[in-house]
Amino acid sequence: MAATEESSLPVDFEVEMAAVENSSSFDFEVEISEEEGKEDSSSSGGNLFSSSGVTGITDRNLPRDNPIRPETSTSGKSNSSSSQLTNTETLRKKKRYSQFLTFMDGKVPIRKMRKLLRELATVKDGTVRFEVPEDMKSQSLDFGAGGAYNDNIIEEHVDAIDNHVPPLQIVMLIVGTRGDVQPFVAIGKGLQACGHRVRLATHSNFKEFVLNAGLEFFQLGGDPKVLAGYMVKNKGFLPSDPSEIPIQRGQIKEIVCSLLPACVEDDPISKVSFEPDAIIANPPAYGHMHVAEALKVPIHMFFTMPWTPTSEFPHPLSRIKQSIGYRISYQIVDAMIWLGIRDIINDFRKKKLKLRPVTYLKGSYSSPHDVPYGYLWSPHLVPKPKDWGHNIDVVGFCFLDLASNYVPPESLVEWLDLDNKPRPIYIGFGSLPLPEPKKMTNVIVQALHKTGQRGIINKGWGGLGDLDGLDLDLSEQQLKGLVCVLDNCPHDWLFLQCSAVVHHGGAGTTAAGLRAACPTTIVPFFGDQPFWGERVHARGVGPAPIPVDEFGLEKLVDAIYFMLDTEVKDRASKLAEAMKDEDGVTGAVNAFHKHFPREKPENEVATPSGLCSITQCFRGF
Repeated sequence: MAATEESSLPVDFEVEMAAVENSSSFDFEVEISEEEGKEDSSSSGGNLFSSSGVTGITDRNLPRDNPIRPETSTSGKSNSSSSQLTNTETLRKKKRYSQFLTFMDGKVPIRKMRKLLRELATVKDGTVRFEVPEDMKSQSLDFGAGGAYNDNIIEEHVDAIDNHVPPLQIVMLIVGTRGDVQPFVAIGKGLQACGHRVRLATHSNFKEFVLNAGLEFFQLGGDPKVLAGYMVKNKGFLPSDPSEIPIQRGQIKEIVCSLLPACVEDDPISKVSFEPDAIIANPPAYGHMHVAEALKVPIHMFFTMPWTPTSEFPHPLSRIKQSIGYRISYQIVDAMIWLGIRDIINDFRKKKLKLRPVTYLKGSYSSPHDVPYGYLWSPHLVPKPKDWGHNIDVVGFCFLDLASNYVPPESLVEWLDLDNKPRPIYIGFGSLPLPEPKKMTNVIVQALHKTGQRGIINKGWGGLGDLDGLDLDLSEQQLKGLVCVLDNCPHDWLFLQCSAVVHHGGAGTTAAGLRAACPTTIVPFFGDQPFWGERVHARGVGPAPIPVDEFGLEKLVDAIYFMLDTEVKDRASKLAEAMKDEDGVTGAVNAFHKHFPREKPENEVATPSGLCSITQCFRGF
């Protein structure tokens, strides 16, 4: 995901959007359901995720009330052209202001909401880009986050609460790559140690990983390799190319349809029945709150990146220059994703959960519940925003102890030879497929050679580390002394042997590197990775992130020299010292206990199925 910001929107932005709206040659609709089809039958539709440019705009494409008209002659008009442009810009700003207010009103029909989003925002490189009118007041952009911060609230620390919760059956619905799943394995073990029965439902790729940790496993749909490949190609969750939409939707449908069985079916190995008392989920497990509604059980969300509106930083899947737009970026991303998968969710509600289809209204009309959220990062790296309420906790990074049982191969120990040789730099990109692994390997080896550093290259899923035919004049013996290529090794052991780390910026890998006091260079691909790259750089423990499509010899060499600076190393050591006593797993378990309802009403009435806010639809009740 590119770290550079988009330039301000051109004056003719709305003309282009209007042309898209009125053009009969574009079919943008996203496989809508029959009900939505009726609702949108009068419109030419529009794919929210398309960022295609529009060419050949003619007079017939222009809306009747648009003040811009093609000029057939310039004679006699030079004196009025400047005034006309000024008036046009004024009208454009007023219209945009009105559009934001309409969007925030929340009472518009689906068709109009789609149109508004197409006019307010675009998707580029997998992220949402938009611009807030300069004269928009910050109060106007406050949707509310559920459990909003109040200076008068005395928050109870998660380590100082009553942990008395009877043994529960808890299902964890977790979607993502290994780095997404691993923190929840750690939390699951923590919950299990408290006497709870824990079922971790995730992709089949991680079955042995979950079972070896002593937790119950249930398979969710979706393939993390396909999901990772899709996100690398699109640089995020939001598809930049309409041709990618079927891939995304196919994976989401598989995931959604597997959620109910994961919650209620017998254990596939022991055949012991399972009836959940609570659900823990991460946001990409779309459908989580709908299953919780159907089963009438509480849900607690945990995630490795911010998903709750705040004015302190924007949604990780958005790019917005103005700080006034940070908070609304969460609602815009939520709405765009929700409208893209709404038909899948409603089909699931009707056919599997026997619930009414969902429409959304502004939160004040639907009495939203306060869904507890736990964020799995260190408050020393990213403190809890002041506008997050008491139902939101920043619990710390959640580490799974893999080092204590790890026995490194003798060949690795001999290569390290830390008694006689300097510590190496780690370079790896985890579970992510790489666009050009051979080229990246060549850059890495050249950078190590140029800076005089040894390096450990982790192959990962991307096939990094093929040392044959490198563009470097080194003997085989010299190359072996310079680089060690690994298939797999626990980060909590390996990073302690390293002087610095270069990686993709997954939350877990970032946490492991910082805990080991390693200066860190992040090469973000998508999602929350740019966010972590920016946080690491802001703390002074790493250079500015290098987007994967800008990864090259010069930038990597500069990054290595930055990490070798003694002041950077000192800052990394101080941050590691501050994080040393944090226990994110205990924090997550305590947060779950703190928010779990102590008493459940005998005849609990669920929130009306037909009404929920934008943020409820996507993030959960």
